[in-house]
Amino acid sequence: MKKDKKTYIILENDALPTKQQKEKMLAHILSEYHVYKASPAERLFKMITVYPWRFAFCFSTVQAVLFTMIWGTGYTNLILRVFGG
Repeated sequence: MKKDKKTYIILENDALPTKQQKEKMLAHILSEYHVYKASPAERLFKMITVYPWRFAFCFSTVQAVLFTMIWGTGYTNLILRVFGG
């Protein structure tokens, strides 16, 4: 039983990356980060494509608040009547 545990530990340690491999991965990640800098428009587009439900909820909230500020509670009541609220 002890021999099996030693074998497992050896296999587990062998699967971990070495210090040199870790440094190489870090250098690669950092070099890729410096190469690509997204513009604000690209970041917004990426956020919309990755989290479309957040964008839709935010847009809906802003639209409801703005239109209610412009036309008052009549707008909110109209929308609720149209959608069966």
